[in-house]
Amino acid sequence: MTSAANEEGGASEEVVRQHAHELAVLAGQHGIHDLRFASMGRLRGRVDEGRDMLDMVAFSAAAEDLLGAPVSLLSDAVIDKPNVSRDLIDAVAL
Repeated sequence: MTSAANEEGGASEEVVRQHAHELAVLAGQHGIHDLRFASMGRLRGRVDEGRDMLDMVAFSAAAEDLLGAPVSLLSDAVIDKPNVSRDLIDAVAL
């Protein structure tokens, strides 16, 4: 059986990909599109104008309920920040 989380408690890429369609639907309900897997428990997405951190938190909570493991969503806006981690830059589309 596939475990949703590793020792750090984040959703694995395998589990995220198994639920990619459901995650895309949830994301769309919160104004989030173009989901990408960055690393264990970390997703990156484009947040629509007019949406805010509350939408991102609501999506993360719904995604955690779906996957049974912690999920952090980071906006595409982080890519332009100095010292952004490589996993966010190299995130792969679901």
